[in-house]
Order: sequence, then structure tokens, then C-alpha cells
Amino acid sequence: MSKLFAIVLLFVTVCLFLANAAPAQILDAQTAISKIIAAYNRIPGPSRVYPAEVATLIDPNTFVPRNYFF
Repeated sequence: MSKLFAIVLLFVTVCLFLANAAPAQILDAQTAISKIIAAYNRIPGPSRVYPAEVATLIDPNTFVPRNYFF
């Protein structure tokens, strides 16, 4: 039992050490937005422009859902 405990303790220690070694980047909002825009601008080609969609309103009092499964 003590060998198993030692192996688990070693594994947990290594995991915590590796997690602590990773650099933490905490960005403010403006820096994060700038990085997102810069990443988007690296994508080649024109942006797609989709046509406007017409919104439809549904009256909940008269709405009858269609059931296509039966």
C-alpha cells in the first residue's frame, strides 16, 4: 500500500508542478479584443455577406405546431 501511495503522491506532485509551470496570461478586455481582431485579419479572402432575413412573428394564441413525425 505504501508503494501505491508513493506513486500517487509522485504523480500528483508532477501534475501540480507542470500546471504551475504554464504561463498564465490574464488579458484585459482591450488586449483580448485586439488579439481576436488580429487573428481574424490573418484569414485570407473576402468576408461573406449574407442577404438580410425577414423576421416572422408567431401568435402564441393561434400557433399550431406541425408534427412531421407521424
